[in-house]
Amino acid sequence: MQRRAKITWVAAWLTGLSLAAQPAALAAFPGGDGSIAFGRSTGGQIDLWVVQPDGTGATRLTHTARRNEGMPDWDAAGTMIAFSRCGLQDVANCDIWTMNADGSDPTRLTSAPGQETWPAWSPDGGMIAYTSDAADPYQDIWTMNANGSGQMRLTTTAGFDAFPDWSPDGTLIAFTSDRAALDDIWVMDADGANPTRLTKGPKVDERPDWSPDGSQIAFSRNGNIWIMDADGSNPTRLTATPQDEFAPTFSPSGRRLAYDRLANDGRIGLWTMRADGSRRVQRTFGTLDFFADWQPV
Repeated sequence: MQRRAKITWVAAWLTGLSLAAQPAALAAFPGGDGSIAFGRSTGGQIDLWVVQPDGTGATRLTHTARRNEGMPDWDAAGTMIAFSRCGLQDVANCDIWTMNADGSDPTRLTSAPGQETWPAWSPDGGMIAYTSDAADPYQDIWTMNANGSGQMRLTTTAGFDAFPDWSPDGTLIAFTSDRAALDDIWVMDADGANPTRLTKGPKVDERPDWSPDGSQIAFSRNGNIWIMDADGSNPTRLTATPQDEFAPTFSPSGRRLAYDRLANDGRIGLWTMRADGSRRVQRTFGTLDFFADWQPV
């Protein structure tokens, strides 16, 4: 597979492709299991919705005309959502925004030409990590203050670094990189120092998500959901269906995972399961429901 210059997160799933340059898993902060935010295809565009963990109470949060909005990430207090807003037909033009939990007060944080996606709150709510092609067409990990100031590039390799996810203690950031193989899970210090490779190909490993206690990382590997210890040991496959399953996110209690499954008819639904891979249940039934994050309460 060739290196990717852009994260075509909408086009990839509308065409049923599984690209390593797809949009980052999202951190689970400790707490009770609140609602699940996700992107849904609605009337020819992608909007942000929330649903209760049992699949009831689906509520639309955004209605921005001619924009695709997705990749939600709850802050540790469960009161704000960071997300990416893209042009309807222009995924090369995306910015990071924040809003209140009810969808009010949307605020734009980035405005550089290009593609800023996959926001991830720091545990203290003071910073947001994200993926940007501002300095590298193959993407890098950046951080900024929660008000959009102090934007700083953390990774500088010539390859693909994306999908940041902050550890619950705030000391590490997990991410996907192709600097050694296509693709692996890596971790680095929160300032970008000491990058360490956790998985080693030839499998495609992407979208890491820390457990709330920081002891494990969930990720997707070639269309299945896996879990491993935070140091990369004890990798364990949780799903093994013929369907493509991706984008795992821990619940704040650590007892469950939400993830997406691409069905044979091309629909993408949000599913949940226990953290050991049992009790898999479909929770949403839209045409395209994807890239979820679980609210801590």
